[in-house]
Amino acid sequence: MQTVLLAVCIALSLGTLAVLVRIAYSRRHFHRYAAAKTAASAAFLITAAAGFVSRGSFGTQGALLAAGLVLCFAGDVLLGLANVRAAYFGPFFASGAASFCAAHAVFCVLFASQQPLSPAHFVLPVLLTAVLAVCARDTRRFRLRRMKVPALVYTFFVGLMCSLGVSLYFVRGGALGALSAVGGALFLVSDAVLLFLYFYHKKRAVLRAANLITYYLGMLCLALMAGMAAVHL
Repeated sequence: MQTVLLAVCIALSLGTLAVLVRIAYSRRHFHRYAAAKTAASAAFLITAAAGFVSRGSFGTQGALLAAGLVLCFAGDVLLGLANVRAAYFGPFFASGAASFCAAHAVFCVLFASQQPLSPAHFVLPVLLTAVLAVCARDTRRFRLRRMKVPALVYTFFVGLMCSLGVSLYFVRGGALGALSAVGGALFLVSDAVLLFLYFYHKKRAVLRAANLITYYLGMLCLALMAGMAAVHL
């Protein structure tokens, strides 16, 4: 029964993602983009909820996972609205980015609670933040404007989330470690693509699909962790 439920949830997530990518490249249906993002985000919440129900318990760390997923859902809805309005420096985009940043911080706490912290965990986030700071100085290519400082903070947390997620795989191993590592890495790739999608002077249409696919597959990995949260987290 759990296997069937899991398969249905994965199929739902992949199906809504396929519809979202199609709408993202459709001039006729792009006004439905925010609704499609909401549906795709709801799919990973349903997947997580099914996992918690199948395990029959929640726990503190399960609550952290759920909080992170809900914050991502809120951020995704807000970014969908920003895309429909093409307002990448407006309140919807800023609020969505803040929600995602909070989600990354929550996931960092979740991953850090499963392993001993070390200075090595901070190498990647510091390096990525420094690279972005250098890139942001080139205002001809990267047009961050008032999003510069938020982007630096955001980059630190997503880098730390990836570092901790990958580290968790080497500490804990198994399916849980693999999901945290792949999920964290895909989140980082998705956000790197997002930088070039919205703030680089040359726009590449193919980047939208890359951003959506890496993000939603990363979210699916994290949502699938809920099914083992009661036992392994």
